[in-house]
Amino acid sequence: MAHWKKLGLVYQRLAEDPGHWWATHMMAPTAVQIDSGRLRVYLGGWDRTGISRIAWIDVDAHDPLRMLGRSERPALDIGRPGCFDENGVFPAHACRMGEDIRLYYTGFQLGHKVRHYNFGGLAVSRDGDTFERVSEAPVLDRADEGLYVRAGQSILPEHGIFPTVYSAGSEWIETGGKLRPCYDVYYQESRDGLSYQPRGSCIVRHDPAVEHGLGRPQLVRLDGRRYVFYTRRILGMKYFLGCARESDGPGWQRCDDEIDLIHSERGFDSDMIYFPSVIQVPVTGRVFLFYSGNGFGHGGLGVAERVTG
Repeated sequence: MAHWKKLGLVYQRLAEDPGHWWATHMMAPTAVQIDSGRLRVYLGGWDRTGISRIAWIDVDAHDPLRMLGRSERPALDIGRPGCFDENGVFPAHACRMGEDIRLYYTGFQLGHKVRHYNFGGLAVSRDGDTFERVSEAPVLDRADEGLYVRAGQSILPEHGIFPTVYSAGSEWIETGGKLRPCYDVYYQESRDGLSYQPRGSCIVRHDPAVEHGLGRPQLVRLDGRRYVFYTRRILGMKYFLGCARESDGPGWQRCDDEIDLIHSERGFDSDMIYFPSVIQVPVTGRVFLFYSGNGFGHGGLGVAERVTG
């Protein structure tokens, strides 16, 4: 039976350089293999006003606690005024498609009668350093299943189709001193990872007794079975991870207890372990899980390893 072992803190971004755009936070990591010895982790880096742009760090594929480099300018900046991503962007899922890297991302736009809106964008890069938007409009836009949130998409291309998971919701709840959005995990299949129907299938619902949402799902295949990893946005704000696996029959089975990580008694992940990104290194077969720590990633970026036996 597999379990998850924490390896430690990879990097904490503090306001080291007063003139640098990236002041704090390691929010919403997504990892992709750049070469045989290097993983690149894209994440949301906050400026001093709390607006996120997408940055990256490189780590050793054999020792993910060893950082090899970082971006000096945003890999993806915020959108133009009035666009869906004008007030912040953070990663949803990065993946290789031929010679390109696709970066699905979530855009922030401030609201008037609600706090904000989140819809899903897509940018593409050849070198992995900087990205160009496929469109200034969302590729995953507002629909009846998600009037305020429809974003955080993750793909797992197989057999010429693009199975996709994402979060969507249309309600708000007051918790942690603020109104916060409620959303569930949805699934649909796309012919190209660009075009989506207005309605997918809800495959994992949040439990309103303990959660206000299941965020930024990640679709992966482990041991021959598809899994979805997601953030459990706990009402008490002690965010944690969850997962669901594809059932032998139709549907998905929630199996949060398969993630046996726990909050540390103290340190960077004592209050939050969230935004999971699972990657398997082909050469070694090792499976790593990168995650954000306390304060929505202000505490830093952590990593765990899947251990079998």
